[in-house]
Amino acid sequence: MKEASQRVAASAVLELPDPLLLKQVHGTTIHRAAHSANGLEGDGWTMGPGDEGLCVAVYVADCMPLYLWTDDGKYGGVFHAGWRGMAAGMPAKAVAALVERGAKASRLQAAFGPHISVNVYNVGEDVENSFPATSLRRTGNEIFLDLDADARRQLEAAGVPARMIGPAAPCTLSNEDAYHSFRRQKDGARMLAFLSLDRRPA
Repeated sequence: MKEASQRVAASAVLELPDPLLLKQVHGTTIHRAAHSANGLEGDGWTMGPGDEGLCVAVYVADCMPLYLWTDDGKYGGVFHAGWRGMAAGMPAKAVAALVERGAKASRLQAAFGPHISVNVYNVGEDVENSFPATSLRRTGNEIFLDLDADARRQLEAAGVPARMIGPAAPCTLSNEDAYHSFRRQKDGARMLAFLSLDRRPA
């Protein structure tokens, strides 16, 4: 109940309806926004014409929240991408899902929400083997995964112009006073990444 009340309170502050949520499984299943999709298994949402009045969200707690939207504001999506989802191609599949709805990849803009950064995201060989060298950094005997670099690689390969992809986001693990981190706190608390096409920044 506490999580639900906090979610409602956050929605009210943003002047948005209570968001549709998914049963997230660290995969690449993406759903179109619809009340009938609320609670389905998946890790991403797309929105487009006809989705007015809806709000969607994904939970994160070190994984990357990825936002995509067209420059005219007609299409958008929010996606959850941890290392498993990233390795399975979530950014590329997110672009494909929006293109399927009618968006053009060349008109998509992208932003990364707070997530664990390459400076502290040390991983094992199982994760290393799932990514190209350009998405990894080695320091001594340690291997670090760069979620930003891999997301950029996939987005650009899918047709999103490099200039339309935003800067690196703050690190959840390193910024204790600002963000929740599963690696740091080892609990079930999470942050919520919202998306609505009804309101745009001034």
